[in-house]
Amino acid sequence: MKSVLIIVDKSESSLWLAYYAMGLTSRIAVKVSILMVIDEEYGDGSEASSEWIGLPEKRLEAILAEGRSDNTRLDFYVVRGRMEEEIPKFILQNGISKLFIGAPQSNHQNSYAKLMKILDVVNTTTSCEVEVVQKVSAHGKRK
Repeated sequence: MKSVLIIVDKSESSLWLAYYAMGLTSRIAVKVSILMVIDEEYGDGSEASSEWIGLPEKRLEAILAEGRSDNTRLDFYVVRGRMEEEIPKFILQNGISKLFIGAPQSNHQNSYAKLMKILDVVNTTTSCEVEVVQKVSAHGKRK
């Protein structure tokens, strides 16, 4: 059984990855962990905090509770720290074989640079496969 890690951050736009995780566990036999890293460097901060209604952790917990009612097995963790430190540490400590992380919106250069830094650290310190995913609308336009 593969161990999969899905990274979400404080932005509500990363929430779709939680739905992706629920769908993944219903289709194939994998152990899925969702890690929310509260990293003040990631994103511009103002957008993320204004996007949410309520605390991000509580909103994500509510979504995951929906999945649990369908017998979906997901483990959810919240850590505070720098993503480029916390993600590789979690991968190594939990034997993660595949990482899914969302691509930042195209107009966020700082977020893209941060993602590249995270990917570099994960690739040099772990043997975990990495997949960067981007949300696409039903009409095929990237968001």
